Amino acid sequence: MMPDEESIILAALQALDTLDESERGAFAEKLKESAELKSELVAFEATIAAIAYTVPPIPVAPDLTNRLFQRIAELPQTPDELVNIKPSVTSPTENNTPSLIVRSHDVKWKSYGVPGISLGKLYIDKTKREITCLMRLEPGVTFPMHRHAASEEVLVLEGDLIVEGEICHQGDYIRSVPGSTHSPLTQGGCLLLMKTSLDNEMFV
Repeated sequence: MMPDEESIILAALQALDTLDESERGAFAEKLKESAELKSELVAFEATIAAIAYTVPPIPVAPDLTNRLFQRIAELPQTPDELVNIKPSVTSPTENNTPSLIVRSHDVKWKSYGVPGISLGKLYIDKTKREITCLMRLEPGVTFPMHRHAASEEVLVLEGDLIVEGEICHQGDYIRSVPGSTHSPLTQGGCLLLMKTSLDNEMFV
């Protein structure tokens, strides 16, 4: 018996590693009942693995970390920001939440659905509907016009990104406000670190 459309969608999401714990449990039960669904999952996983190997590794400049910290230290701090800093009520040893560490060689690069643009997921916050990711644009690519559902933060790690007529280079930071629209482009290609909403509206 062929799996229904919902089961196939769950298989795709499982292959992308985006199901939460309850969804994974429900999908595991469906897998037990359907050999065809297992075949669908294997096919999705093979496709995703193949995409990851088609993208060459991106070298990062050795001194990038030092320059980023220096740039952060130079940012002005307003009185409001100082007022809103609150002391911690717990000691470091009381917080046992593990840190999330994503190794560069473990990043799974996937096509963004636009020629010349690929995305490497780092973290998805389903509660806030936000994704933190790496994005790579090939030389000459224009990102589609889109509207931001929430604030978006972008840090240029390599190359150039032209935003609203301004050319941004390695180490430059761009923050877009909710409701704003733009269509950035790159001349020589770029690698970006991005935190943005999952609900942005794309204009085709």
